[in-house]
Amino acid sequence: MANERLKKRLIDLGIEEKEAEIYVFISAMGPTPARLVARRFSLNRMRVYRSLKSLEEKGLANKVMGRPVKFVATPLKNVLDRQIGGLKQILIELEENEESLIREWENLSRGAAQPPEEPKFRIFQGREQVFDLLFDMFDRAQDTIRLVTTTSDLTRLSLGGLDDKLREMKRLGKGIKVLTQIDTKSLEEVQSYNEFVDVRHISLRTPIRVAIIDGREALNTVAMDDSMSMTTQADTGLWTDASNYVAAQMIFFDALWSLAPDAESVMQSIKTGEPPHEIRTYTTQDEYASVFREMIVRAKEKIDIMAKNVAASPATLAEFIALADKDVKIRMLTQTDSDNLPEIEKMADSKITIAENAAVTDIVLLTIDEKEALMNIPYIGTQKRIVWSNIDAFVGTMILVFDDYWDLGKPIQEKLLQVAQRKKMEYMAQRLKDEFEEMGWTAEILGTIAGLSWKTYMFDILAKSPERTKATLCIDILTEGSVFNKIIERSIVQSDLTSSNLILASLIPYKSEELKLAELYRIQIVHSQTEEELISEILKTVKKIEKK
Repeated sequence: MANERLKKRLIDLGIEEKEAEIYVFISAMGPTPARLVARRFSLNRMRVYRSLKSLEEKGLANKVMGRPVKFVATPLKNVLDRQIGGLKQILIELEENEESLIREWENLSRGAAQPPEEPKFRIFQGREQVFDLLFDMFDRAQDTIRLVTTTSDLTRLSLGGLDDKLREMKRLGKGIKVLTQIDTKSLEEVQSYNEFVDVRHISLRTPIRVAIIDGREALNTVAMDDSMSMTTQADTGLWTDASNYVAAQMIFFDALWSLAPDAESVMQSIKTGEPPHEIRTYTTQDEYASVFREMIVRAKEKIDIMAKNVAASPATLAEFIALADKDVKIRMLTQTDSDNLPEIEKMADSKITIAENAAVTDIVLLTIDEKEALMNIPYIGTQKRIVWSNIDAFVGTMILVFDDYWDLGKPIQEKLLQVAQRKKMEYMAQRLKDEFEEMGWTAEILGTIAGLSWKTYMFDILAKSPERTKATLCIDILTEGSVFNKIIERSIVQSDLTSSNLILASLIPYKSEELKLAELYRIQIVHSQTEEELISEILKTVKKIEKK
């Protein structure tokens, strides 16, 4: 088909497949609203707007202002002329710069590359050997030392004189970062180190040691006995200067460091009993659910939650409603779909304030009393990225993010009304299809039909009688909006579908002027107040058309 050939050519020019399909569609349709495109391709409205916006930015479509805003395809000749012009300019620039580029390449290629030095890997067995290596590494440090270890290991290293060595290095302007676990038993040791190096807290489930020097060499413990023995052989280290390995260790350390609370705040928290300001990360769904529920239980004044599917959140609908009944102010930002619609309707009748999220996102945000925040960003597959924090900067940022999404959202009542109207249309369309098929007709919901100009048009119902196969019955079902606008929209269609009968079935009353306008454009207009009555009136109108 011509449409498929044109779409393939557009894809060959670098246009995404879905955008190419939409361009071909609006080329055939003429000025087209986004909702019609969404219906044609069974896409949500936001996805369609993004595609149309992309076409507009690429010069393939233009807006026609009005209510609703419509989009019209840019003539293909204009598009191709612009593409050809751009390619010509690239060729001109290549020709102008050809000689200078060749000279630069020749100058670059004259020097023969020296083969890189092979990286080294060594195993050190026994605490004495490992400590000797560590002190040698510290002596070689020129810029920064990064160290992850236990507080017991810091004590052992101090016995060997590490604290004095680090003091001297700090005095010489070298950076020293230490990650260790801070608890009631380690307060005194951490306090002494915190006076002359940067210390932050990390929870260590097993004894580990990682030392990275200047991004040039790294030591990792393979096994470590965390006792105070200085002669144990159960302390094994892998040392290497392999650049890729060391770089990966630095990324790992810096990620931990950026999330770790400083030692001072953790020590203060231990002394006062107040929860420390920190950032925690989780990787499993069970951990996420546990943290989510703990936060909800702690809520006293305010909960803000953004989730694509609130019904699937770790807390139950009853828990949210119970909190709202206790005067906890709850704002929910979500997406309505068939899975969570019943729950949303129940919450809409409660004290919870709900809004429809204008953005389609899988991100989950939860803030409690403006004191703590949880962010869950699902990645590909089953991996998760879950971050919790009570640090003011993090919580404040999450509040701003939520408020930005909230300001773009719409009251849930509007969305529920749209869903109800759509259900009415889908119900009537299916009923009519069943009625037509019982009559021996063929019927199609959301069918498309080509006119004399080969443009295609979409209707809620297309039906054909076996006795009049060349005449198609084209039915629009109007449950909301303007009767006048719908007639105007279809007025340009009638002349292109001369052998078809157009019926506008509306639950919205029409005025006498609108009836005259419909007759002018040979559009049958039918109105009733209920779905069942409207279906009956449509069938009566169809029988009258058959008798003509």
